[in-house]
Amino acid sequence: MQHLTQKYEEEKRKLNELGQRSLEQGIPLSGNEAVQAQSRKVDELINQMYQEKNEYPEAFRLYFCLGGDIVSFPAWFTQTIQGRLNEVTAQIEYQSESRHAFEEESKAFEALFDSMDIARMPEFEYWEDKLQMKQSILNERLYLQGLQDGMQLANALTTPSGPSD
Repeated sequence: MQHLTQKYEEEKRKLNELGQRSLEQGIPLSGNEAVQAQSRKVDELINQMYQEKNEYPEAFRLYFCLGGDIVSFPAWFTQTIQGRLNEVTAQIEYQSESRHAFEEESKAFEALFDSMDIARMPEFEYWEDKLQMKQSILNERLYLQGLQDGMQLANALTTPSGPSD
């Protein structure tokens, strides 16, 4: 946890520096891809710290029961599922119907850092609300896409592949 905390502090410092330079150059934070990428790094570290704090040492584990024994899926399978999850997440972020929530969160984030004074709690709370909305939309879409993918997989596994002799 200490390593993650140090990494978080370092990445947060980089984000603040990038944000400050962007503002000094008159570039909106929401339009600066470097700031957005750094923000995603910081978000990922926050998620990792949360998972570690709540005793989730691995972000992604799949198990199934075979005759009462718990067996883990092979690494290639979990990597494939994680890849699909990342792909669907990227698609959801750029769909026009959910884009509004993502843009609102970005604007709220920009307003939060306009003054670079985190103590301004109303802006921080507003940004947090928008972030939660964005995350809930993302989680809902991921859940629905997972259901759809799961049904397609189950159908493919149970449907005979060809004529039987």
